[in-house]
Amino acid sequence: MKDLFIRNDMAPTVSLLYSAVEENTLRLASIVSRMTHSELYYRGRCQTKNSTAQLLHHIANVDIRWVWRIKENRIPDHIEQVYGPMTDENGRLPEPENQPGLDELLRRHQHVVNELKSICFTLTEDDLHKPLSYDNDTVTVRWGIWHMADHNRYHQAHIEALKKEWKQDLAEYER
Repeated sequence: MKDLFIRNDMAPTVSLLYSAVEENTLRLASIVSRMTHSELYYRGRCQTKNSTAQLLHHIANVDIRWVWRIKENRIPDHIEQVYGPMTDENGRLPEPENQPGLDELLRRHQHVVNELKSICFTLTEDDLHKPLSYDNDTVTVRWGIWHMADHNRYHQAHIEALKKEWKQDLAEYER
């Protein structure tokens, strides 16, 4: 039976939210687990879609920003330097620099999840109500952690669609 794991070393709601992030991270890794480098960087038949590599890079980029918002309610300059900008000069998701392989992209995201986990150990139920700045608005820490899980799951659908298109293109090419 599937369920979200509730940890004894975190506040109950914090644990529930962290568990949703962790579950979606594991599901994401499973979805991409056997991708070749070519499939990882496939951008659709017309080369107009975001590749799985771009989406993995984007998820890690967004999530590390949430981690820092929760930590200090600000995003330090060194995060911009390490993870790069959210979009490129054309407003699109940037390609990961130097086309890293799947293991590296997953390792980067796991690092972010580990950072979140270390923060979640320190959060109380009351901390979940703390306000954070986001998109010219204010949200709670609770909403931020939930958003990390939801955003990851949202892009899993895009990756699944790319995988399907890749397989169709591969089948047509082999005919």
